[in-house]
Amino acid sequence: MHRRSNPSSLPATTPSSSSGARSRASEPLHRRIAFDTPEHVSLEYVLADLGSRVAAFLLDICVLLAGALALGLVGGFLIGLPAIWGAAEAVVYLAIFLLQWGYFLLFEGLTGGRTPGKRALGLRVIHATGESLSFQGAVLRNLLRVVDLQPGVGVVGAVSILATSRAQRLGDLVAGTIVVRDEAEGDIIAAAPLPDARQGRPLLSPESFELLSNFIARRTDFRPAVRARVAASVDQALSEELGDPKIELPRVVEERLSELHRIEAPRHAAARPDASVQASLLVKESREDWIRYAALVRRARASGLGALSEDEIRDFGRLYRGMTADLARTHTYRASPGLSGRLRRWVGAGHNLLYQRRRRAVLPLVRFVVSDFPCAFRRYWKLSLLAGVLFYGSGTATFLAARADPAFGRAMSGPSMLTRAENTERDDIEARYVEVDPGVSFVSQLMTNNISVALLAFAAGALAGLGTFTVLVANGVVLGAVLGSYFNEGVGGVILAFVFPHGFIELTAICISGGAGFGLASALFAPGRRTRTEALMERGRSFLVLIGGVSLMLVVAALIEGLYSPSTLPAASKFAFGGATVVLLGLYLGFSGRGRARGGADRRPVPPGPGSAESRPRVRAARAP
Repeated sequence: MHRRSNPSSLPATTPSSSSGARSRASEPLHRRIAFDTPEHVSLEYVLADLGSRVAAFLLDICVLLAGALALGLVGGFLIGLPAIWGAAEAVVYLAIFLLQWGYFLLFEGLTGGRTPGKRALGLRVIHATGESLSFQGAVLRNLLRVVDLQPGVGVVGAVSILATSRAQRLGDLVAGTIVVRDEAEGDIIAAAPLPDARQGRPLLSPESFELLSNFIARRTDFRPAVRARVAASVDQALSEELGDPKIELPRVVEERLSELHRIEAPRHAAARPDASVQASLLVKESREDWIRYAALVRRARASGLGALSEDEIRDFGRLYRGMTADLARTHTYRASPGLSGRLRRWVGAGHNLLYQRRRRAVLPLVRFVVSDFPCAFRRYWKLSLLAGVLFYGSGTATFLAARADPAFGRAMSGPSMLTRAENTERDDIEARYVEVDPGVSFVSQLMTNNISVALLAFAAGALAGLGTFTVLVANGVVLGAVLGSYFNEGVGGVILAFVFPHGFIELTAICISGGAGFGLASALFAPGRRTRTEALMERGRSFLVLIGGVSLMLVVAALIEGLYSPSTLPAASKFAFGGATVVLLGLYLGFSGRGRARGGADRRPVPPGPGSAESRPRVRAARAP
């Protein structure tokens, strides 16, 4: 789609001196990034600042809280109905899980990178290549959100946004995405008046006038406090050049800049009347097409391109090509920054609609289960082994410590576990570990809890692997302490009979997710020939396959744990069932999918995704005057 080149994005700066050379360091205003489209025109985006992103997030939190409140009211009513309370409780657990993990993911993945909060603040998530957000990108950036929000107030994400050149939090780095301003483009500009050569000589140099014009064109985009600061910076940059202009200017800074622009605009237009006349004629000749194009863009952005008829889509494509040509002409004709900026934003809106990444059909589930997931596991089995050593090692050490010191085991297990162990009859291996009736409510609770732990173990790998290490060790310690306490009470067989049927699947899944988290962390310590950002994006996509497979494993484990493990069937059958799962799981992960493709599917390279080095577009830094 785009030509390749080394990407970079630097803070946009404003000149601080009136002469051609800058006399002092420029003050950062906002960061911009530019892309070259297939039509060979440049599109610029303003990167969203931290304040606007926080405001959008808070709006989304308000929507989430409103949804949670409505869910609580409806769920409480349904759970109170004896006939359906079990199914209602299961739905409530699933709904809470979707609110927690799926709200941002689904909104961004299905609505072009805009949640309700981002839509209200005029923000949009796109790929760092300039393409619209893919569903895979939405999944990755939102799985990492739980890490960016640490230590509960979003410090990790905020620091990353401020420290990176493209204002990216950790989730953006892994997904290869950026957040840009996507405010309304405004109305099409009316035909500009022709220049009057009797206006006199310009007071400002072309560079300084361009600075002034850009501020006047974009000042409404700033919040009041930022607008005042930028106005003061621009005024200071122009004051040295102006000296004593011998014209009456207002004392208020923004009013002074507006009056100066009103005086200077016709003078600079008259300085090159041929270009100004051409730009004015371009506006006059193309205005009707621009209005028609803008109307189609508004409709398509509201309801999608599918809302347009076949004739309207053809018309939209024709008008878009005309708009890109007109944008190129404004540079040739040296049109005003306001006109060029307005056309650029409208062309960018059409570009995002036309060049949306085609949504590939969902990967066939059978192929994913039979081949892709086990092949990915075999490719990265050493990382899963490392996670397993940490998990089972911490669990074994805690189990031995609890056996040696029962007080330690009781302290680590928690009162609820101790009460359950103490109330179980000694040497009765047929006793039930949990006194619940198998049902969908218990299954839903187990499934959502275990998948949340697995997702956290993966996402926490972005914290240089320390988060994943903590998740694995903490869960291993709890498991070892509980087992030790049960054995101290003489009822170890009871908990083993409960854990055996589902435990091997569940615990293996947790270790695989931990291995994926360590794989993510490896991009920071051993990126290879790629930059760390490129390595994060590549490995994030690679390990996403493992997380998909782990989620399916945990669904199966929850079904067994909720429906079979707490049943009153003999303990011998549960141990036999658990042994069978060990054999089947080993055969599945070790041999399923071998030889599907040339040399084996497990050696198949991961295809490049958005933002990878193989698909890197031509991306340029853009400077705001």
